[in-house]
Amino acid sequence: MQVPQPPRTGSLTHISPSAYEASLNCLAKAVWYSTGERRILPDQPTAILGTCFHTVLAAANIGRFNGDLERVRVSARDLFDEQAKFLYERAHPLLQAKFPSVERMPYYNLHRERATLHAASISSTRPISNISVDAGNEAVRGQSRSERQFASRDGLIVGRPDYVDRTSGTVVDYKTGVITDGQPSAVTEPEARQLRLYAYLVSEGGELVVSKGAIVRGDGRRIEIDIPKSAADAEASRARAQLQAINAAGDAGKSFEDLASPSPTNCSMCSCIPLCDAFWRDSKPEWAESCGVHVEGRVTELNRTTIQDFRLVTLDVEVSRGTADCASVSLEQVPESWLTIRGSALPSVGDVVRLVHIRQSTSEAGVTIMRADKALTSVWVVP
Repeated sequence: MQVPQPPRTGSLTHISPSAYEASLNCLAKAVWYSTGERRILPDQPTAILGTCFHTVLAAANIGRFNGDLERVRVSARDLFDEQAKFLYERAHPLLQAKFPSVERMPYYNLHRERATLHAASISSTRPISNISVDAGNEAVRGQSRSERQFASRDGLIVGRPDYVDRTSGTVVDYKTGVITDGQPSAVTEPEARQLRLYAYLVSEGGELVVSKGAIVRGDGRRIEIDIPKSAADAEASRARAQLQAINAAGDAGKSFEDLASPSPTNCSMCSCIPLCDAFWRDSKPEWAESCGVHVEGRVTELNRTTIQDFRLVTLDVEVSRGTADCASVSLEQVPESWLTIRGSALPSVGDVVRLVHIRQSTSEAGVTIMRADKALTSVWVVP
């Protein structure tokens, strides 16, 4: 696969909570969230499963699941499977090459059962509704306050909270992750900013005054915070300022690379790494602990082998940039199907490649042996 072109910079008509949060650290990432063609880079499996999780909980919040507890669970699993299939069929071909079916994605059943348990709990307290939820729909319409898009009066801020509890005046956001032992369970500052923006958007519509926000995690833990109107208004003002900063940079003719702010923290799990020249310009080996091992370099040797009718490729690369602390790497036994997506030719000796999210195995005779990570690794040829 060739490295795709980054999105063009320019004026944005509005900013979302996710783009706002990204802009606080990297304006380029905010542009990617707002205007990037998402299918040119492969989604992580966790992103797809997270969307399915939210779809099921949105349905539960509007009373979509009818019947006794077991019937609710069956309906929730069916909706999760339906949404997952919908997203899988539209996913980047690399993800489809790695996982021959959506059910083969890591932790599929775990995410589905967590969504099912949440849905059963929610449905036991919600009135039955005849509103349908179809796989692929981005919003639940009608009288629901689950997954409905809100906009500020000036149209500059838009957002879609997971659920708005009208009874208690609370915006709720569901997170698929869990808090492990030793981690703080409080709402993080990025989560608080998101909740404050949602509270502002819902309250500005005049239908409801939102004064609280809640995060519900994948293990069922719920944490609430108070949201005074002044705090929500101030967050909205900051979001407008960030939108103005993005547009000013675009109007000044700054490129995606100009807007990027690479750092170990900003680049951690960033999907833009394959196409972000600023990352490759600035990254250093000491970044590896925070954002993973990524290598740019020239192919010096390519070997193909077949094991039990499964074709594999080993790439030897002379390292020029990235986060690997070595002069050369050998990325061993990458499935050939990962490298020939959409009819792409295999990399050739002399090609400059970017090896994204690889894992160090051992070092032998001055060469660092690397392995592919099934969920994350991708190999790109620099045009």
